[in-house]
Amino acid sequence: MDKLVTVGCYLDLNEAYIIKGLLESAGIKTWIFDEHAAAYTPFIIGGVRLAVQQPELERARKILRR
Repeated sequence: MDKLVTVGCYLDLNEAYIIKGLLESAGIKTWIFDEHAAAYTPFIIGGVRLAVQQPELERARKILRR
């Protein structure tokens, strides 16, 4: 498995899942981290992190810029 890299951080869990769905609909596998911790302390930990595999990072960024 390739290294996972953060493609974005979101204070709103729903927004993170919307972005996750957008990327996965383009065929990019995603992972969400800090989901439970962000529910209690989103500003301390920086929110929910959305990660992709390293080779997909630039493609994911292009999709998110649109």
